[in-house]
Amino acid sequence: KQWYQRRVRGLLLCLFLVWMLQAAAAVTAPAPVVLIPGALGSQIEARLNRKTTEHFYCSKKSDWYTLWLSIPMLLGPQLYCWADNFKMEFKNGTFSNTPGVETRAYGFGKTHSLDYVDTYHVVSYMDKIVTRLMGLPGAKTDVTVRTAPYDFRYTPPSVENKAYFNRLQGLIEETYSLNSDSKVALISHSLGGLMTSTFLHGMEEEWKEKYIHSWSSLGGVFGGSPKEVKVLVSHGIISGPDWVTHRLVQRRVARTVMGNYFMLPRYPVWSKDEVLLATPNKNYTYGNMEELFRDMNVTSGAEMWKTVRDEPYIGDPGVKTYCFNGKGIPTSKSFYYKDQSKFPDEIPSTIEGDGDGTVPARSLKVCHGWASTERIYEYEGEELGGHDKMLDNPDLISAIVEIISTSSNDVEVS
Repeated sequence: KQWYQRRVRGLLLCLFLVWMLQAAAAVTAPAPVVLIPGALGSQIEARLNRKTTEHFYCSKKSDWYTLWLSIPMLLGPQLYCWADNFKMEFKNGTFSNTPGVETRAYGFGKTHSLDYVDTYHVVSYMDKIVTRLMGLPGAKTDVTVRTAPYDFRYTPPSVENKAYFNRLQGLIEETYSLNSDSKVALISHSLGGLMTSTFLHGMEEEWKEKYIHSWSSLGGVFGGSPKEVKVLVSHGIISGPDWVTHRLVQRRVARTVMGNYFMLPRYPVWSKDEVLLATPNKNYTYGNMEELFRDMNVTSGAEMWKTVRDEPYIGDPGVKTYCFNGKGIPTSKSFYYKDQSKFPDEIPSTIEGDGDGTVPARSLKVCHGWASTERIYEYEGEELGGHDKMLDNPDLISAIVEIISTSSNDVEVS
């Protein structure tokens, strides 16, 4: 009998210890993560079934291939094939792909889809964040860290974006279930912040309370960016020497892309009379943007802009939020085109202000004023706070690990 009692006590002790370990693990295990990229951060694949092309040497038919980013496709004559397939059409108030071009984002729901922007792993993106997260206890590929890439050319209110938001909701719910009903931490970058705030605005409070652990916004372009004005007027989506980027070819593509209009400066973050671009003959502001599109001969530009102008939501998201941004870095504030006869083709001079090198401070700091914001992290200088370089900042990555591992109730500025 004593032997039996000892065995029972021993078994109960073992069960108690197992329960304690499981309880401790439940308390200390990091929240599962879904990563939401910015513009140009997702790899986009395309499949062709075209009747015509702009150039005889461009393929009309293909299986799935990488449209963005495959660096060789941006070099030499292939650039013109890329431009013809990447550009969008705008008819009857709706953006769409070029006829015969089907696109999809690569690696939705996978862990490593956002490590690199390009297929040759030359242009790194979120690889350091993902590597650190996958080194945490209990990390499992495609389970605890997952990505939500999207075709960044499309934004609200497009049908394609609605489909993406539905997929994002499903991914969050699936990730919650795969991780023993653990709330999911969202981490976004740049345009991904504007997409996330708009997505969360459309979700019920009960849903957010059940599924969302927190949201960390890195360099959110909440109020838009004047840099997008230059992109549409004279440059295009890829920065670099003109002989490499062929900026006027890039510009032709950029002027068709929905996402570029979505990221233009917005009121009231910018006043209606604040100069965004100037020439010897005229100043252009938010208030007369339609005139800018007319004067640069983009006949449907005003309509394209109006289609997306009021779609972003930049109010309080209703979830525990952490705002990360750079500061003290010269950032485009407005542009001056000095030769009226060469407008809009010349390279302008830039008037600079504070920001992260891409997004001005006032746009980044929209999230500073939300009641749901728990803490603000600011990093000074290009190496630590640059719009893209911040993703490699070890202090920022450590802060994210701390956020997904613990809960903070105190607003603190660092």
